[in-house]
Amino acid sequence: MRATARFAAFASLSLFAGLAACNAPDAPPAPALPSAASTYTLSTADAAFLQQVDGMDLTQISIASLAATHSNSDVVKAFASTVVSDHTTNRKAVAKIATDSHLTVTDKLNAGDEEHVASFGHLYGTSFDRVFLSEIKSVQTPALTNALTTATQSGGTADIKTLAGDTTKMLKDHTTRANDLSGAKTVKGHHHHFGRH
Repeated sequence: MRATARFAAFASLSLFAGLAACNAPDAPPAPALPSAASTYTLSTADAAFLQQVDGMDLTQISIASLAATHSNSDVVKAFASTVVSDHTTNRKAVAKIATDSHLTVTDKLNAGDEEHVASFGHLYGTSFDRVFLSEIKSVQTPALTNALTTATQSGGTADIKTLAGDTTKMLKDHTTRANDLSGAKTVKGHHHHFGRH
C-alpha cells in the first residue's frame, strides 16, 4: 500500500516537475522543433527597422487590396494580388522576428499611412491603375533603401539581415513588374491624371 502510494506521489511529482520545466523561460526547445529560433533582444536600430518594414508592408497590402474593386484590368488585379501575397508573407517574417524578441506588431496603420491609402479610394479604372503602379515603383524611397542596405550589411541578427535582403528583392521584383505593366495598353493614356513616372 505504502509502495503504491509512494509511486503515485512520485509520478505526480515527476509530472509537475515536467510541466514546470516546460514553462521555465530558459527551457531548451523541444526535440521535435530543432529549427525553433532562440529568443534574443533586438537593438534599437533593428527594432526601428522592423517597424519601418512592417508599416510599409501593411500600407502596400491596404493599397493593393483596393485593386479588386477599383481596377478594370485583370492583369493589374492579378499583379495586385501578388503584391498582397508577397507583403503578407513578408509581414509573417517580421512577426516571427518580433515574437522571438518579445515584441508585437500592430495591424493598424499610423495616421499618415491611413491618409495615403485613403487617397486611392476615389480612383477607379485607368486612373487607379496608373497611380497604383506608380506607387509600387516609388515604394523604395531613399530612406527605405538606406535602411535596407544598412540592415543587410550590419543588422544585429541573421534574421534581420535575411529580412532586409528578402524585402529588397521583393520590392525590386514588384518595381520591374510595375514598369512592365506601365507600358501595357491597359494603363496607357490619360497622362493628365497622374504625372509621376
